[in-house]
Amino acid sequence: MRLRLSAGMRWVLAILVLLAPITAFSEASASDASAAVLSKPKLSNRFRFLTAETVSHFRYVDAAEGRVTARDVYYKLSTRVQLNIQGDGTTYLQGRGESGGNFISSYDYTGLGLHERHWSFNLKSFFLGQKLGKHLEAQVGGIEFDRGAGTEASYADNDGWLEGYRLFYSGSPGKALPERINVTIGYVGDFLQPNVFARLPRMDEQNYIQILAAKKLGANRDLSLEFDSIQTIRFTRQALHWQKIPLRVLDEGFLEAIVRASDGARFGWSASLLKTLDSKKRFRPGVFYSDIPDAMFLRERARIFQNGDSYVFGKRIGPTFRWVLPQNFEVTLFGSRRLDSTPGPRYRGQIAVRYQFANLLNRLLP
Repeated sequence: MRLRLSAGMRWVLAILVLLAPITAFSEASASDASAAVLSKPKLSNRFRFLTAETVSHFRYVDAAEGRVTARDVYYKLSTRVQLNIQGDGTTYLQGRGESGGNFISSYDYTGLGLHERHWSFNLKSFFLGQKLGKHLEAQVGGIEFDRGAGTEASYADNDGWLEGYRLFYSGSPGKALPERINVTIGYVGDFLQPNVFARLPRMDEQNYIQILAAKKLGANRDLSLEFDSIQTIRFTRQALHWQKIPLRVLDEGFLEAIVRASDGARFGWSASLLKTLDSKKRFRPGVFYSDIPDAMFLRERARIFQNGDSYVFGKRIGPTFRWVLPQNFEVTLFGSRRLDSTPGPRYRGQIAVRYQFANLLNRLLP
């Protein structure tokens, strides 16, 4: 059974997002109206790149000895942009344009390797946001997942998408209440449809609910707890992100667990341990372990949700490494080894060279 919002409820949620008036691009006061007519607003005051990156990526994957499924050079282009309809960002539009043709991929083939060249770029998310006072904010449209303090190892792939409605509260640190409470109702599916406009009609169908609370535990620890319903199957998820751990061998860690509480109980968890080797934070090796049962997101043999494709399902372990170079370049390495008989990749290894250029694009805006 799918949750379906009534037409009246959908209108209420849409009106919440549109409560604030859409102002003109000039923010001059009434006393300066004549000057505002003569001056043109700067695009950089309204529009900015939140992220922008290009990645060259080599990946090797095999399913068993002699069964190589990937040995290719890939490319990735990804941007996230925001247009402030109101100059202070009270009302805004946000979107993510990205390569990759499915829910768990932001990469395409260059033609160097086993697969033929394939180039794509789609607007994967696009939504309207509205701040309602100091503590409330609403979003509607093709919105992004909220992974709390955790990662894609136990939740939605970083490249995934969601259509729906979100209302969240954010408060001041140090109080008894969580810093953030998020309620999301939407639709998850269409895993092979990267175009957000083709998926937006799904907002009439709701099969996904998330209620998440996030709390800071001191200055360096972030905790999140959540309840999820995906196609009426209930889940709980807990995650802890601890930075500046006072140990010689590691200084950062993620610990997350997910419980399928109905329709065949399951338990899965993941941990990542990281260590920065130098004062400029250029070198950071790490190691991860994940144990996410293959049936965690299955319903009658159909996959209803997909976690990060680097981790997938089963018991897996592997090293990670990040090397930050000058001029916004970064080299990352990732490896994984399957430890059980879960279907899917046996070995996975990849190296990526990333260039982040959002600051450059923002400087070029008039």
